[in-house]
Amino acid sequence: MLSFLTEELVKRDYDVTLFASGDSITESRLEPMTSKGLWLQKLRSPHAVIMQMLNHVYERRGDFDLIHSHAEFFMYPLLLGGSPVPILTTLHRPLDEEAAKAALAYPEMNFCAISEDHRRRIEEKGVKTVGVVYNGIDVSKYEFNDAPENYFLFLSRLNEEKGIVNAIKAANLAKKKLVIAGNLVGGSEWQYFFNEIQPLLNTPNIKFVGEVDFAEKVRIMKNAEALLFPIDRDEPFGLVMIEAMACGTPVIAFNRGSVPEVVSEGETGFIVSDIEGMAKAMKKLSKLKRLDCRNRVIENFTLKMMVDKYEEIYKKLLK
Repeated sequence: MLSFLTEELVKRDYDVTLFASGDSITESRLEPMTSKGLWLQKLRSPHAVIMQMLNHVYERRGDFDLIHSHAEFFMYPLLLGGSPVPILTTLHRPLDEEAAKAALAYPEMNFCAISEDHRRRIEEKGVKTVGVVYNGIDVSKYEFNDAPENYFLFLSRLNEEKGIVNAIKAANLAKKKLVIAGNLVGGSEWQYFFNEIQPLLNTPNIKFVGEVDFAEKVRIMKNAEALLFPIDRDEPFGLVMIEAMACGTPVIAFNRGSVPEVVSEGETGFIVSDIEGMAKAMKKLSKLKRLDCRNRVIENFTLKMMVDKYEEIYKKLLK
C-alpha cells in the first residue's frame, strides 16, 4: 500500500523523499536507512535501525513541506521541540490502551484512520483524527478470473489474531481444500506456528505454501473459490480483502472491525460470526457473481481514490 501511494504521488509530480530500506524499488528519492528490509535481516536490535531513521528524519524535517509517517509511535518524537512542518501519521493497526496513551502524549500529531470503524475506536480513546482514507490498489495489477479452481485461500500473517486456526477448522468442517500462504515475523509467531498451526497442516485438504511474492499472490488469489478472513481482532481495514475481490474472488469474513465496510454482504462475499457460519458460507458461493467483486473494488477502493483523499488531507494540513 505504501509503495502504491509513493509511486502515485511521484506520478502526480510531487517531490517525494522516501525513508526506507535500500532494497526498496521506487521512483522517489530514496534515503536508505538499512541495506534491506528489517524482516529479511537477523538483527539483534532491529529497533535501533528505526531510531537511526528517526534521527535522520528529525535532522531533515525542515527540508520538507509535510511529513507522512507510517511508522506509528516510533516517529512521534519528531514533534519534540515543535515541528516546522505538519506531520501526518496513518495508523494501520488497532489502537490499544498503551498505544492510545502514546498518541495522546503528542497532541500536535495529525492522525489518519483507514476505516470508519477504525476512526470510531481511535476517537473513543480520546485521540482525534483528521480523516479516514481507505486503502486503495491499482486494480490493473490484479488479474480477473471468472473460472476458479477447487480450493479456498487463507493469506495473511500466520499469527493468532489473523485467525489461521479458525480458517483451517472451517475448511475441515466444510470438507473443502484450503491453501495457506503467509509469513512469520518474530519468535512469538514462530512459536505459535510450531505449537498451534503445524499440527493442523498434516491433512490431505490443507496445502501450506508459505510466503509468496506478488505474482504468486495474485495467481493463488484469482484461482481461489473464496478468501477466508476469520479475523480475531477489530480489523482496521484488511488490504487482502480488496486484493482478492479485485481478482474476482469473494471474501468470507468474520464480522469484526472494518469488514462490513469492505465486503458487501451477499454480493461480494459473506459476513459470518463463527467457524460454523464460515463453513456454511463456503457452500453458498454459487449465489455470487465474481465480476461484482471486482466492481466493488473499482467503485470504492482504487489507488486513485486513496491518493485523492490523502491529497485533500495534505492540503488541509498545509493551510
